[in-house]
Amino acid sequence: MKKRLAWLVLLAYMVMGITAVAWAEAPIPPTPTSSFYVQDYAGVISAETKARINNVGSQLAAKTKAQVVVVTINTLQGTSTNDYALGILRQWGVGDKTLNNGVVMLVAVVDKQSRIEVGYGLEGALPDAKTGRIQDEYMIPYFQQSDYDKGILNGYQALVSEVAKEYKLEFKTDAKPAPRPQAASSGSWWDAAPWWMQLMIIGGLLLLAIIDWMFFGGTITYLILSILSRGGRGGSGGGGFGGGSGGGGGSNRKW
Repeated sequence: MKKRLAWLVLLAYMVMGITAVAWAEAPIPPTPTSSFYVQDYAGVISAETKARINNVGSQLAAKTKAQVVVVTINTLQGTSTNDYALGILRQWGVGDKTLNNGVVMLVAVVDKQSRIEVGYGLEGALPDAKTGRIQDEYMIPYFQQSDYDKGILNGYQALVSEVAKEYKLEFKTDAKPAPRPQAASSGSWWDAAPWWMQLMIIGGLLLLAIIDWMFFGGTITYLILSILSRGGRGGSGGGGFGGGSGGGGGSNRKW
C-alpha cells in the first residue's frame, strides 16, 4: 500500500513539473527565414511600412551589427511580455552574438501590451526609462487610435536613431513624438447656465447678504470675501503607463 502511494506521489510531482515547464515556456514563433526585421503575425503593418523597416534595419545591421526587430502578435496566450520578448531575442539570435546588441519591439494587439527588449550590449544607449519614453511618446498615442502601422514605424525609427547614436552614426529618420490631443476649451459653468438660473443665483446671494447684515452683522459676508481673497492652490501628480525590466533590460507598456 505504501509503495503504491509513493508511486502516485511521484507521478503527481512529474505531472506538476511537466505542467510548470509548459506554462513557463513561451510560445515563441520559429525563426523567420525572410523579412527578418519585421514579423507581422497580427496583420497590422502595411507593405510599405514593412519595406521601410526592412530597409532601415538592414542598413543599421550592415554598419553596426546591431539588429532591431519588430514582432506583432494578437495575444500572448498568458505569457508575460518579458518572457515572450526575451525568448525572441535569444531564440532568434537577434543582434551580434558577441556584442549582444539586439533589440526586440513586441506588440500584442488584442492584449494591448507592448515591450521593448534590449540586449546587454545596448543597455547604455537604451535604458529602461528611454525605451519606456519611446513607447509613451512615439507609439502608444497611435496605438490608442488603432493606428498600429504608424505607431510601430515611428517607434522603430526612434529606436534605430538611438542605436545609431551609440555607434556615433548619423541615421536620419522622420521619427517624432506623436502630437498630444488638445483639450477642447470650454466656457465657465456661469456662461453655460440659462438666464433664469443666473437671476435666481444673483437673487439668492442678495437675499443671503441682507439676512447676514440684519441678523449676523455681516459675519458670513466677511468670511466668504476672506476665502475668495486668499484663493486656493491644488497639487496634482501625473503618471504614465506602468513599466518594468527583465532579462537584458527593457520596458513594458499597456494602453
